[in-house]
Amino acid sequence: MMAKITKGHSFGGAVRYVMQDKKEAKLLDSRGVLANDKQSIINSFRLQCQLRPDVKVMVGHISLDFSVEDVDKMSDDFMVKVAQDYLQRMNILNTQFIIARHYDREHPHCHIIFNRIGNNGKMISDRNDRVRSAKICRSLTEKYHLHLANGKDHVHRDRLRGADAVKYRIYDALEAIVPRCRNWDELRTSLAKQGITVSFTCRGTTTAIQGVVFEKEGLRFNGSKVDRKYSYSKISTVLRQNEMHQRRETVNGSFGHGDSYDYEIQSQRKNTLSGQTSFENDGHPYDPEPFDSFHSGASVASDLLTDVASGVTNAAGTIASGIANAMMATPTEPSVSPGGGGGNSNSDDLADDEYIDEYGVRRKKQRGMHR
Repeated sequence: MMAKITKGHSFGGAVRYVMQDKKEAKLLDSRGVLANDKQSIINSFRLQCQLRPDVKVMVGHISLDFSVEDVDKMSDDFMVKVAQDYLQRMNILNTQFIIARHYDREHPHCHIIFNRIGNNGKMISDRNDRVRSAKICRSLTEKYHLHLANGKDHVHRDRLRGADAVKYRIYDALEAIVPRCRNWDELRTSLAKQGITVSFTCRGTTTAIQGVVFEKEGLRFNGSKVDRKYSYSKISTVLRQNEMHQRRETVNGSFGHGDSYDYEIQSQRKNTLSGQTSFENDGHPYDPEPFDSFHSGASVASDLLTDVASGVTNAAGTIASGIANAMMATPTEPSVSPGGGGGNSNSDDLADDEYIDEYGVRRKKQRGMHR
């Protein structure tokens, strides 16, 4: 489920568009208007606008689009139920509206025209309406078990107009070019050939890059607005992987292991672009033979490292044991010679003015001192 919100100043043009016969339009629901015909609906909207003659943009127009996968469950009553739930959550209350269904496309969709001037003369708030609408659509998709579309692959490019058409052309160009580039210079050169320029945004007044902007036909889009996977950081990650892949291909060409590395890097690049972080092969039919010689060399290296680690462990154990034994040994008191250089002192060879103190050191008697 998706919602496209627009605003205008002519109820005549809006009502005539959603109620035109070539769209196979069918009025499903209305509130606060005379629904006898198109003109009576227009007059009803215009009458309420007199409550606020100062307001120039009084028309609210919302297109609710559902997946073609939901055709079977999308009865008129079910569509009205979802549309009313949407209006309730968007706080589009206490005002006039009509809900008309079109059958001119393969996917189910309806149009809501509402008066931005409420029944009490107060304006219906449009603050952050597109942000709120996106969250509400996601919530309603889950609530009513509607089909959740997978990306942009099924969008009909030929039906897009204006900024949407340009944004999808940038998206398609990035899809084709990013996997082939190794750095930003290559990417900028390749995109320039398709009329797309690349610029960067920096953090505050610094030169640290924090975002990328793509421009085509005078329209600028942040990378993350083109698609989440095309933010500056995510593109940089893919470019680094591409560079690493090329380097490994060069090395592997000399050893015959190109297939195994090629599969690994291709899987990593694919998962990064799709927002995944795993490296599952998704059933990819690859030949395990190229891994054999690589695994053999890795096994020899592993055994060598194990022997080295064992030797280091034994040496460390011997050193630790020696230290422990030294700490457990009974300490011996140092022997000091009569001159202070060590040796045992003997009381038999003492002079009359000498004595041996409690530490076994030969000393001179001081005057007046008796031992």
